[in-house]
Amino acid sequence: MRVTGFKPLDELISPVEKHWSVEFYGDPPVLFSLIHYTVASRSSSNRVYLVHNVEFGGLNTPLLVRLCRIFECRMDNIMVSRSFRLNDTVKILEDLAAEKDSVVVLAFPYNYLPKDPSKYCEATRVTGLLSKISAFNQVVIFNTVSKYGYFMPEGGSMHHHAVKIIVRVTRRSGRVVAQIVKHPVKNEGIRIFSEKLLETGVVVDSSRSLLAWIRG
Repeated sequence: MRVTGFKPLDELISPVEKHWSVEFYGDPPVLFSLIHYTVASRSSSNRVYLVHNVEFGGLNTPLLVRLCRIFECRMDNIMVSRSFRLNDTVKILEDLAAEKDSVVVLAFPYNYLPKDPSKYCEATRVTGLLSKISAFNQVVIFNTVSKYGYFMPEGGSMHHHAVKIIVRVTRRSGRVVAQIVKHPVKNEGIRIFSEKLLETGVVVDSSRSLLAWIRG
């Protein structure tokens, strides 16, 4: 099943069921490119709702246009909502809870959590709605590394349990390493590819084994 439209990652997380929530977290520049792939590729056959939780910066229009040509996307299938505070994010997700058979792309949904650690429980407002939306839609999440958990995604333990598939994405010397953290039917998995491949279009075969990565 196509999830992001970027073949190495879709192969890594396969198999994926229709209503499983899938999360990629880690290096923001890589994730921003993957957001564009996901929106362009999925809109060719599904209604896509992008919830963009970033105060500054937005979609890279030239990249999105290039990917839309590759995937033959439908621009009228792409709906974009932008949030500038936590309450905005919650309101948008509440509205999306009524959707069915769509793709909901959440870009950094926990970006506006309070900086006070004692109020970190506010993350449950987002996580609860995420679970509700994924009952009837596929949710694809792009997330940062938590400020309060060692190498874990933002959102806390409730979020970790709510998401079906979690993949950590990091950069190493011009290459991207994508590694499975959680998967219902896979104990492990890794893909390594050049960062430049995200800028050049669809990848036919870019995976490298971990042994090949170690040997350089």
